[in-house]
Amino acid sequence: MSGAPTPRRCTIEREGCRTRRPPRLLAALSLAILATLGAGAADLQERVVLTAEQQSGNAERWRGEGDVRVLYQDIEIRCDELDYDRASGDIVARGNVIVDRGPSRFTAAEARFNLLTKTGIFLDATAFVDPMYRFAGREIEKLDETHYRIDHATFTTCESDDGTPPWNFSFRSALVEEEGLGRFSRVAMKVQGVPVFYLPYMVWPVKQERAPGLLMPRLGYSDRRGFNIGLPLYVPLGRSYDTTVFADYYTEGFFGLGNGWRWAPVAGAAGEIDLYAIRDRAAEQTEWKVFGKHSQDDLLGFRFLAQVENLSDIDFWQDFDRSFDANTRRDLYSFAYLTRSLGPFALNLRADHRQTFLTGADVVLSQLPEIELRSGSTAIAGSPIYLSLISSLAGLRVDRGGELSGSYGRADFFPTFAYTLPSPPWLSVTPRLGGRATYYTQRYTEDRRGFNDDPISRLYAAGAVDVVGPSLSRIFEGGLGSFDKLKHLIEPRLQYLYLTTPTDVTLLPIFDEVDSTPQDANLVRFVLANRLLGRSREGLGTRELGSLEFFQDYSFDAPLNPGDGIRTSQFSALGMALRVTPSVRTGFDARLSYDHLFHNLRSTSLAGSAQSPLGMLNLTWYQSFSPRTGDRLSSQARAMLSFRRPGFPLAASVQVAYDLERSELGDQRYALDYEGSCWNISAVYRDTRLGTFPTREFLVVIGLKGVGALPEIKGNLGGY
Repeated sequence: MSGAPTPRRCTIEREGCRTRRPPRLLAALSLAILATLGAGAADLQERVVLTAEQQSGNAERWRGEGDVRVLYQDIEIRCDELDYDRASGDIVARGNVIVDRGPSRFTAAEARFNLLTKTGIFLDATAFVDPMYRFAGREIEKLDETHYRIDHATFTTCESDDGTPPWNFSFRSALVEEEGLGRFSRVAMKVQGVPVFYLPYMVWPVKQERAPGLLMPRLGYSDRRGFNIGLPLYVPLGRSYDTTVFADYYTEGFFGLGNGWRWAPVAGAAGEIDLYAIRDRAAEQTEWKVFGKHSQDDLLGFRFLAQVENLSDIDFWQDFDRSFDANTRRDLYSFAYLTRSLGPFALNLRADHRQTFLTGADVVLSQLPEIELRSGSTAIAGSPIYLSLISSLAGLRVDRGGELSGSYGRADFFPTFAYTLPSPPWLSVTPRLGGRATYYTQRYTEDRRGFNDDPISRLYAAGAVDVVGPSLSRIFEGGLGSFDKLKHLIEPRLQYLYLTTPTDVTLLPIFDEVDSTPQDANLVRFVLANRLLGRSREGLGTRELGSLEFFQDYSFDAPLNPGDGIRTSQFSALGMALRVTPSVRTGFDARLSYDHLFHNLRSTSLAGSAQSPLGMLNLTWYQSFSPRTGDRLSSQARAMLSFRRPGFPLAASVQVAYDLERSELGDQRYALDYEGSCWNISAVYRDTRLGTFPTREFLVVIGLKGVGALPEIKGNLGGY
């Protein structure tokens, strides 16, 4: 190995050297002796370069002592003493033996090696086989160009200063092929010298390229399925495709089979798909799932994204999916999406299918397909008038359970024009004018429990005026901390919105945000903003240090605060938002909503965050109140803490939610990651108490450098 000691060069002037001085001619030849192979190996006609401090021999044999070096083709041998048979090419090397050939290296106490066949035996040896595999054993035999036999040895991909790697595989015997497979018998994995698990036989690829073979077994536990073990088989299908076959057995009587495919046929294109089925022998039924995705940067000028998610039922996903986040998802979403830029416009083509699993009935929403053309705020022909556009044409299918199921078409066109009036720099006035026209081939029935074939249209015009200012500001010299100047800016803002009365929206079929219509058509929002800006002393620019905003809406039509039905108000609740950012890594946010009709708080929230090279801390506290009585309805606190110190191997994170009103914990997540020199371990525990399906589960994954992940241990401890 590279850490093996190098023999000391001995000279006749140094004490401790042999006193016999070689003849002057022999001393000169000791720098480079050229030995031509004899007639017994005449077909090779290669030269062997031999150097040593002391040499002796004849036409048949050569012996060297002291800093011996042998060079032959791509082989270099160094040792303390060496005997060489010129006719057969046999070498016997002793003492600090190092044999280098290309990226491979052997070290040994003694080696018997043949230069012609490039085979031999190494005693008390170590071997480094490209790219990163290290063997150490009682005997390592090189059988031919690529095969090795190893007895009573250890295998690792680690290096350590004291010669004891953090982990290794010890085995009785092995047959290893470079750029091939290693076959090991009686294998025990040890961590810091302690056995972790044992395998009677193991096959492992020893190559840089992908290789077919069995992967590490997968282990897990669930309160329903029991303990399980899975055995994956990996098969590469060329440079751009591969597949993995899974077989799983569960102690509670389940058997599963799966197949995963991955592909990357061209640059900028890649995808994968997983197929899995499990047989419940007791219930005599089979459950299945299909999950896949594909992305491609250029498909006929479009960027293409696709995803497919489908399964037999949600219970299968909850109980058998190996994904750690499967428990919290309650929907499936499949789509195909194409997008392309056309100047300031974006052309989007979409087909999708979403299935949401609810307690009562599942909801299915599909677009088959949708064509959309939209743009952001874009100047029209270089004029000061800007256009924003959202338009689409879609075929929709809805199934909300019962009779509320059907398919219909929808066409939508929504342009908005904006123009900023000439004004002084402390005032900005921007009127906006737009309209929306939407056509549906079907409408809801009067009871909204079904569809009928009567088309319906929604048509309304919208106007708005945004006024910012007049703004007032003051600059404070002297600054604060790292800022040489501070600027206080008072900026009132007003936004007026008017919407013409649209068609009766109660009969419009609802699919997505396109179908939402503003409830109030004649309102104004007032905002009084205070901003504090600081200019850096180092000339790094200006940054906002904090802001304080007060805001409230007023409706000229329907009351925004319904009150108790007797007392109402055209004003909405009064809102306040405070944001303080003393540094780029720290922030504080406070918000409240105040009901002026009953003079009580509606809600409050406090949030703070801090980041440093050591980690991050986020704290949030939210409360809600009854505006009539002032009684607290809920009080929730959430904390997230993460720790990761550069150069330190351990990282940790904690996420905890706590219900102060009920005095009980909510969702929890704890994670630990340890990064060793050539291995890592990740452990996660999650306790989900909020939501439809509370549960507790854990996941432990150990990864070894050059080997991959060991069997992951995933368990479900049941719900509440």
